Amino acid sequence: MMHLDEVHGGEAVAGLAQLVAWSQAPARALGRFEAGRPPKTLDEMYACATSESERASISDLLFGSVTDVLDRYLPDRDRHGALRGMLAFLAVNATYRGPATPGSAAALAFGLALPDENTTLMKKLRGGIGSLTTHLREQFTAAGGELRLRSEVTEIRVEGGRVTGVTAAHGSTADAPVVVSCLAPDLTMTRLVTPSAVDSEVRDRFATTDHRGSYVQMHFALDGAPEFAAPYELLNDPSMQAAIGLFSTPEELQRQWEDCRRGVVPADPAVAFQIPSAQDPGLAPPGKHAASAFALWFPVETDHADYAKLKAEMGRRVIEKITRLAPNFAGLITKHTTFTPRHMSTMFGAPGGDYCHGLIHPEQIGPNRPGPTGYPGQPLGIDGLYLGSAGCHGGPGITFIPGYNAAQAALARR
Repeated sequence: MMHLDEVHGGEAVAGLAQLVAWSQAPARALGRFEAGRPPKTLDEMYACATSESERASISDLLFGSVTDVLDRYLPDRDRHGALRGMLAFLAVNATYRGPATPGSAAALAFGLALPDENTTLMKKLRGGIGSLTTHLREQFTAAGGELRLRSEVTEIRVEGGRVTGVTAAHGSTADAPVVVSCLAPDLTMTRLVTPSAVDSEVRDRFATTDHRGSYVQMHFALDGAPEFAAPYELLNDPSMQAAIGLFSTPEELQRQWEDCRRGVVPADPAVAFQIPSAQDPGLAPPGKHAASAFALWFPVETDHADYAKLKAEMGRRVIEKITRLAPNFAGLITKHTTFTPRHMSTMFGAPGGDYCHGLIHPEQIGPNRPGPTGYPGQPLGIDGLYLGSAGCHGGPGITFIPGYNAAQAALARR
């Protein structure tokens, strides 16, 4: 808070406090961290409000834009520019909407939601996120589980309204009375389950999920540490390099999103940059560094023939932007790779490259996000099949809540 006060002024401190207060009622309405509970209906969401102002904030969640909210609490576009850009980026990176687009405020409320005032959610794992999956694998196998890697499931078998097992791409099968799918819910219901086993209204509802990821993810091997020039020397402190925001203003982000829909790569893309090896040296050889960048907006509504050209162009502009702040950055790159949403879809089975498995739009959260047995009032209709992905209620985010909910539902079946 002292830094905010010194750099941005007391009005910014007060505005951020009011913004956090604004997010509390939407956080309760979303029930994002309420493990074991189904999503709330719209009536139940509004019932979370204890005052008219809280009802208004829930309406913001459902119908408002990021810009609407920022203009209310951080209105000075000059003095509050950096904070407005940071918060707008926080919200829209999980959407396919610009900050001024109605409905974008849902992602801002989702991003600001906390289980309680004492919780810190942004954690960095030593060894990278792979250390978490390694730990989970060890826990699973120690408990007697069998893990089959590189075994793509091509069908979830259903007979007489009950799950009987799965079939893999190479023809092997596994019989089971319970299947928990952590793939995107719509992929599970429209591609893996035999069409005749799903009611057409259920299948059609899942098929409307919006997955338009619009970003590039870049990874760099560096022959040394980037050196940030004035006035950004503070970023040369390794403790500051876990998350570096090179953001655009909300107004620029809106224009860039509108441009990307016409196939135009942003001239000055918003970038989230980090150098994890600065604090976790084991991620790179001695004297070297590993870095990554996530940037908005990549044109995804474009002809396939233009895709490779646009990818190269956006990757170049990301490197140029980082190099403007750290002049030696481009010269340090020994290897780099650029992933677009199509790459992420192929590598990780995330439709459209959507790592949320369902973007954070009002029509895809709360009662409009499925639970382990389907949407409220519209069950899957298949005994023994459960959904546990980030596209379920409680997701996205590494909270384990969708998987926990699926496991609890499966255990309750016994």
